Amino acid sequence: MAGMLVLAALGALWCASELWIGLRRRATDRSRDAGTLARLVLVIGGGVGAAVFVALWSPGRLPAAWQPALLWGGNTLMLLGMLLRWWAIRVLAEHFTVDVAIAPDHRLIRSGPYRFVRHPAYTGLCTTLAGFLCALGSWASPLVVAAPLWLALRRRIEVEEAALSAAFPVDYPAYAKATRRLLPGVW
Repeated sequence: MAGMLVLAALGALWCASELWIGLRRRATDRSRDAGTLARLVLVIGGGVGAAVFVALWSPGRLPAAWQPALLWGGNTLMLLGMLLRWWAIRVLAEHFTVDVAIAPDHRLIRSGPYRFVRHPAYTGLCTTLAGFLCALGSWASPLVVAAPLWLALRRRIEVEEAALSAAFPVDYPAYAKATRRLLPGVW
């Protein structure tokens, strides 16, 4: 019961923080975004709803003996993912926007979590979502989320990296060669 209360509290915190970020961190010029923000919001929102629905399907549930570990492990991953996302946003400070945008005074950041990956806010988002899916205790829930999220996030990263490459034609390609996108040493 306590684990479910923690999951509910983390879910509420996650939703509230994403709403706050979305309302407070909009770019003035949204022309570079190419609709990727709207697509990502729809995919994540729809994916979370579909995952919860699928988790209620009893054949899709993992064994009952695993449920407590999945719930607490998922809660932990959710919290770690949110903390990573908030850290990444804080490091970018005024240059973080939910829209793909480059400000006139924009500079390339290579400190904090950006030392390890180019898109740590997305790594945090994926970790949070993975934790949520784990906490649901269903093998089927990740199946309804994975492909749409991968496609939406990959497109978003392509658009963002094109904007950064145009803004920093020498520095960004060098940074891209030195770091991975989401997972150190992987991708």
